[in-house]
Amino acid sequence: AVAGATYSWTGPAAFASALQNPTRPGATLAMAGTYSITVTVAGCTSAAGTVTVVVNATPATPTASSNSPICAGSPLNLTTPFVAGATYSWTGPNSFSSTAQNPTLAAPTVAASGTYSVTITVGGCTSAVGTTAVTVSPQPATPTAGSNSPVCQGATINLTTPAVAGATYSWTGPGGFTSNVQNP
Repeated sequence: AVAGATYSWTGPAAFASALQNPTRPGATLAMAGTYSITVTVAGCTSAAGTVTVVVNATPATPTASSNSPICAGSPLNLTTPFVAGATYSWTGPNSFSSTAQNPTLAAPTVAASGTYSVTITVGGCTSAVGTTAVTVSPQPATPTAGSNSPVCQGATINLTTPAVAGATYSWTGPGGFTSNVQNP
């Protein structure tokens, strides 16, 4: 403050203000540049003081993705593209957090299912949140395999296992036998 002074600010995008300490809400890239101020006291005007203002761009919203859906115990890989100079901040279920660009959860449980979020920060500016939905399915129980064994040579071998809703089946056996039928 200067006693009895009037102030005159000028700057980019036709900015002008008579306030001692003006503000410019909603900063845009067009507001970056050199601002000048003069002070007038009793009809005498000072030389201009200047300040250079830098406005950093807000980073684009990161694209978050994963290898979901996965089975419990299988690695969960979260990914987002590389951005030069960026720091990364991931959050997710069960208080998950990471500053890695592409974090991995080595052996997640079903409780790791949910929405994972990532932001990037460049030059002190933080992006909007990018998200990816993750599904971690439980491992099915070990199937109970049965057969009509023993059988006589030339008879039919019937293999059985209980039905599991939504399951696919994969049988293998001697002589290169394979089948994806529940009860071959």
